[in-house]
Amino acid sequence: MIEIKSRGDLEFLKGVQEKRRLSFEDYEEAVRKIIDDVKKNGDRALFEYTRRFDGYDANKETVIVSDEEFDDAEKSIPEAHKEVIQCAADRIWRFHEAFKPKSQFIEEDGAILGVRVTPVERAGLYIPGGKAAYPSTALMTVIPAKVAGVKHIQIATPSKGGRANPYVLYIAKMYGIRDVFKIGGAQSIAAFAYSTESVPKVDVIAGPGNIYVALAKRAVFGDVGIDSIAGPSEIMVVADKSANPVLLARDLLSQAEHDELAGCFFVGLSRDLVLETEKLFMEYAKSAKRSYITQVSAKNSVFIFTGDLELAARCVDIVAPEHLELQLEDNYGFMNMVNHAGAIFIGPYSPEPIGDYVAGPNHTLPTSSTARFFSPLSCDTFMKKSSILHFTKRGFERVGRCASEFALIEGLFAHKESVDARFKNS
Repeated sequence: MIEIKSRGDLEFLKGVQEKRRLSFEDYEEAVRKIIDDVKKNGDRALFEYTRRFDGYDANKETVIVSDEEFDDAEKSIPEAHKEVIQCAADRIWRFHEAFKPKSQFIEEDGAILGVRVTPVERAGLYIPGGKAAYPSTALMTVIPAKVAGVKHIQIATPSKGGRANPYVLYIAKMYGIRDVFKIGGAQSIAAFAYSTESVPKVDVIAGPGNIYVALAKRAVFGDVGIDSIAGPSEIMVVADKSANPVLLARDLLSQAEHDELAGCFFVGLSRDLVLETEKLFMEYAKSAKRSYITQVSAKNSVFIFTGDLELAARCVDIVAPEHLELQLEDNYGFMNMVNHAGAIFIGPYSPEPIGDYVAGPNHTLPTSSTARFFSPLSCDTFMKKSSILHFTKRGFERVGRCASEFALIEGLFAHKESVDARFKNS
């Protein structure tokens, strides 16, 4: 347990987050080589990397999921699981539909000004299928793209031995997506960004992946849009004496089991609560079914005691966690003291796993302190805005002289003449 008494004591947190970030430089050269190879050699390079990393004979026929594979996947899913998927899907759809960006306009004397919102034409969704295959991620990426109105959606999902995850295929079929490619890693991101003979180019790439995927997305950003650059999962829990330490420890463990590099942060307003929660968490990490992961990630955990709410809020903003759980007597008061978090879970009945599956808001969130500037995946990820400007003669005459003089200030004389010509010809 670390005790925080002043702002000066918080500096160590910046170091903790820095250490948690993977040394990207160690992987950048390999990722750049893959991207350049696929960009130059298309299918030939894509198939070679797929054979090497996923272990099957990738070619034009086998790299895309067949109708038979879709049908077999649907038959293999138990009816009870289909009902669970539908339950989650309905809630996720309702949430994203409710918060879908809409075109807006304002009118003033002689002018109509606004923002027109339209979907991108093509989206490429990356859905993990290797070390971590999560059908929930299929819902969380496909649904916002469909709600946004994207016409062409294609999926990349790594498929060891050429066998794609049946749950991912079932969900793709639910939403009429047939372009599912059995590819993964940096090579799939390169194919989406630049196209190959088998894989069309997209406008936006979204979805979480490993370090190779994250670095590849960063490398192609600018040629295509991306949602964010994701790192290892993380959670921060802030609680006071009103909270139950058993629940707190269980919630921390829910993230610890994701990955050996997962980050678990706890900030307690009670010394006894911090000590008890830390003790339980370490015990659970040893006895967990995925203890081969949790015992490693538990070593990355940070338990903090402070008696100062402002210092607790500052802890949150330094870490800018992917998931923030609040179990306090005044949750909303504290929430308003915080600026940076990917998703905020409020109260003892809002554990992070609820957000992973059925709450509705997206579980694809900014990590590694990028919640300072990135947002959760949403319809916005797949939409773009165009400014609308419509001036009548009356509206133009109200502001034209000002625009003409501004052009003169900047020394842009053709700009000034463009405006002045309309006064001369009126």
